[in-house]
Amino acid sequence: MQSEQLRRVFLKALMPSCLLAFCLAFSACVHRGAGSWREFKVFCGMSFQGGEITEADWQRFCDEKVTPVFPDGYTSLGATGYWKGHADGTVRENTRVLVIVAPADATDKVLSLAREYRERFHQEAVLVVTSAGDAIFVEGDDQ
Repeated sequence: MQSEQLRRVFLKALMPSCLLAFCLAFSACVHRGAGSWREFKVFCGMSFQGGEITEADWQRFCDEKVTPVFPDGYTSLGATGYWKGHADGTVRENTRVLVIVAPADATDKVLSLAREYRERFHQEAVLVVTSAGDAIFVEGDDQ
């Protein structure tokens, strides 16, 4: 009888601790999954004073600079950009948009790529837009 009472006291003391540990672990997992990814969009103009950046130039930049930093992948989109820089009026130019989904701590890497592009291709500015998000890869025969 005494061992049964001891077991009940032990379970009453242990159960809340186990429940608390489970809740803390679950909370940490949910928090890590929800805020650990960011979507980065890098808007790269394809014109500069006196010329155009060629597709070969763009591909070389991606091969030499972007792919080594983000070997797991990214997307390159063609677009038409409109912006008012230091010139009078709105300028229309061909644009490439890099879309990168990466861990949130990749911000410095993305900004470094934007700076490299701006300097290499003599751009007034390169726009970087970030947003928090979840990333889910649907792969294989998961059903």
